[in-house]
Amino acid sequence: MPTCLSHLYKQRLHAVRHDVDAQHWVFNFSGGLVLQVSAAWRVLKGERVAVGWRDHGQLFGLAAPVDLPDRLRSLVGSGIVATATHDSAGDLAVQFENGSVLEVFNDSSGYEGWGLHGPGKRSVVAQGGGHVVESADG
Repeated sequence: MPTCLSHLYKQRLHAVRHDVDAQHWVFNFSGGLVLQVSAAWRVLKGERVAVGWRDHGQLFGLAAPVDLPDRLRSLVGSGIVATATHDSAGDLAVQFENGSVLEVFNDSSGYEGWGLHGPGKRSVVAQGGGHVVESADG
């Protein structure tokens, strides 16, 4: 059964960037929340894959390479989170008000797949193997 991540409810996605040095994607939300993703992810629109983490910079026969931050802005609309949940394997699903869904797949038995960090050292981390740990070390 999915577990709700109320931290993200009604927060707005402000920016997305790829941290090449750390090899993860960074999603900045309102409220000072930062989602760092080191695992595979995709955005669904209308139950189809609209874009995935490996698409950044790819040409795919287009006039210009895929710019994931730009593509994400167009896919998530206003960027306001309707729901956010994780399951027992540590997979994350963030649904936006326009119906787009960001899915993160915790794909390692040893590495952390994603971490949601906020003000006051509040965090939720999907550890390797699927265990999700929440802390509030204020």
